[in-house]
Amino acid sequence: MEPITQIILSLLGIVGIGGIVTALLNKSKEIEFQKLEQKQKRYKSMLLYMDVYFEPKNIKYLSSRQPDIDSAEDVMEYLRAEFHEMLFYASKGVVLTARNFIEAPSRDNFLNVVLAMRKDLWIKNRDLELTDIQLKETSGRNRK
Repeated sequence: MEPITQIILSLLGIVGIGGIVTALLNKSKEIEFQKLEQKQKRYKSMLLYMDVYFEPKNIKYLSSRQPDIDSAEDVMEYLRAEFHEMLFYASKGVVLTARNFIEAPSRDNFLNVVLAMRKDLWIKNRDLELTDIQLKETSGRNRK
């Protein structure tokens, strides 16, 4: 075989293998993105329902509102169900803080769940503390 032919065949082989490797890497990135996107949707839903637990009138703002959820007790049952599903995909930190919220609902426990979810999704190093994200209590709001 002539040297030019060998060079051309070598390049075609490299491009073919490179194409396969690139396709595999792209598929892997796509799957990771889909998993992250699904986790983000589930986390947002749970956070919205946690907020509704404190402000039941806000349920009207939920686009994914369940028609049979009308009270704080119904919201807590929804959160328990979501918690059991969360065991499949959430990090240990999210699972533990969500459990703490369900067992003892409070604004601090809610914000700890937010911080754990934030860490799980995007920010791997905890760069915010509870005191950084607490809103000052406004008069007239029912706080638990």
